[in-house]
Amino acid sequence: MNSSEDKEFAYGSGHLNPIEAVNPGLVYELSRDDYVEMLCNIGYNTSKLRKITGDNSTCGVSPDRSLVRDLNYPALTIRVHPLQPFKVSFRRTVTNVGSANSTYEADIVPSSKVIITIIPHILSFKSLKEKQSFVVTIIGEKMLVKSIVSSSLIWTDETHHVRSPIIIDVN
Repeated sequence: MNSSEDKEFAYGSGHLNPIEAVNPGLVYELSRDDYVEMLCNIGYNTSKLRKITGDNSTCGVSPDRSLVRDLNYPALTIRVHPLQPFKVSFRRTVTNVGSANSTYEADIVPSSKVIITIIPHILSFKSLKEKQSFVVTIIGEKMLVKSIVSSSLIWTDETHHVRSPIIIDVN
């Protein structure tokens, strides 16, 4: 990694600012079932899953690794094949924990190596705990082996700045 591409790893996702953490504006919520589904989709079998959950959770017969990217987590990461063009979409849902009537606009930290689009580009909330979903699509051309492309999605309402790192690992 060179210094222009490793910025997403320089401070990590989830870096905590205690003052701003009290009022984050938007949150990405996950349930226990979301984590169970993710573990199944990355290949855990029922036996391993039960060791983690401590209950009678089960995994289906055929994991779908492509669904792991849709875990409702702030970071958007994907591994792509070198020297092949790609297009990948991530679906996320945020919950408004800021002001009842608030509007957030998406801002993308640009990268010359990929095209990133957000639909919708604006989220307008009318109440607290209201949920809204969006899709992030990333399109890229052929990239070299062992390269990393990073960017960020930032939802802002001028008071809150909710950042989600975007990382494309070419391997």
